[in-house]
Amino acid sequence: MRQVQARTPGFDEWVDLVVQLSRDTAEFPRAVLADHLAETFSCHVSWNWAEPSGSYGFELRGPLPEFLDAAHVRHWAVKAMRTHPLLTWFAHTRDPLPMTVGRVPRELAPATGWTLLRECLEDPGWEEQLSIPSHLGPSSYRAMVLAQTRHDFTDEQLDLARRLQPLLAVLDRQAEVLARTEAPLTTGSGADLTCREVAVLRLLGEGKTAAAIGNRLLVSTRTVHTHLGHIYRKLGVSDRLMAVLAARELGLVPSATEQHRTAGRPLPGGSFAWSGPSVYGPAADDAQAG
Repeated sequence: MRQVQARTPGFDEWVDLVVQLSRDTAEFPRAVLADHLAETFSCHVSWNWAEPSGSYGFELRGPLPEFLDAAHVRHWAVKAMRTHPLLTWFAHTRDPLPMTVGRVPRELAPATGWTLLRECLEDPGWEEQLSIPSHLGPSSYRAMVLAQTRHDFTDEQLDLARRLQPLLAVLDRQAEVLARTEAPLTTGSGADLTCREVAVLRLLGEGKTAAAIGNRLLVSTRTVHTHLGHIYRKLGVSDRLMAVLAARELGLVPSATEQHRTAGRPLPGGSFAWSGPSVYGPAADDAQAG
């Protein structure tokens, strides 16, 4: 009984957080979720994805330790992720529930997967992992991955992760639906912006480049530039600064002060992202980085 009482307030706070996030943002608030998961579980957190387009990658909450350079990360991403025990588990079972590395049967994943997991992640203390998928498809997934060292996550922690998963899935699904919605948003100036164009505008207001916006929305840089052309025309402006100023006047983009508390704020302490060809399911012939 004491254990249940200890974790219930945390879950209640998560429900309140997700309700607020669902109102504040039309995109998946991975930075805020990573921050709160790190606090809740006292561990490292990354956001991982793979898409049918062929893109996949990960984004860490906080910068890499100094002794881990880009070459080390590439070695991990190119070789180890292809045989990662958790990816193997999800690919074989299609069980969407959160799972830990320590609970994957040893015979299910290739021996090289277990070896590379220790070789690449034991030193930084990330070898014990818990994956919380917010989306799991035939050739795609999106998940928050928690990591710690030496000991597997407890039954209580896994139970909490499974209780939190539907909350994350709701935010993921909301972002997916809104990103595909083409219904225009009519502003007071008569500019009709689609939900996707508003999402691009908001990321533009955060100072993101076209490439970064494409990475966040999982579309190509060319598609982002197409959206920007439509936005400029509809707002009657000629550059990104004027577009952001006009959007703020219309209430479509939060002010610099408001941005600090929104889901799109930078990850605490900076971040590190890596993307490359698909390692999960069939990859498109023209696969590109996300």
